Amino acid sequence: MSENISKVALKGAEEATNSYRFQTVWWTPAAIDRIWETLANYAAWPTWWRGIQSVEVLRRGDESGVGTVLRQGWHSWVPYTLVFDLEMIRLESRRLLEGRASGDLEGICKWTFTPINGGTEIRFEVNVRTGRWWMNLPIPFAPRIVRANFETIMRWGREGLERKLGAPVELHSR
Repeated sequence: MSENISKVALKGAEEATNSYRFQTVWWTPAAIDRIWETLANYAAWPTWWRGIQSVEVLRRGDESGVGTVLRQGWHSWVPYTLVFDLEMIRLESRRLLEGRASGDLEGICKWTFTPINGGTEIRFEVNVRTGRWWMNLPIPFAPRIVRANFETIMRWGREGLERKLGAPVELHSR
């Protein structure tokens, strides 16, 4: 009987896949060239972005960077490190970084950079679902935990980017 209950729980977990859409928008007076140089250098993220424990280049892509695969480990206050591979699918110099995630997160992550108000708007959009069955168990408060975890990682990223650039990075919305 307990085997049947486990099968039902696993089937329910598969059907209850959690999808998440997040958007973070920052603004800084720093020039797009500096922003691009910093964010397109993925391997250096762990040196200035608290919470990103590792970025390993698994495969190099073409000359533009398309096809590059990065294995990343992200950790916040939740006692688990999210590990996912990010394959770069679109890169437009100084405008766009877009990747397809697989592993603990599955979906699309996209950075866009826009000159605005004499500085740069940095927009990070995430449209993912959790990739492990146990992450998809029907726990009522899970979405709040995931959101809080994401917001913490992004706050640490903003703080680290400020230090790296030597310029303010503010939460921004249009």
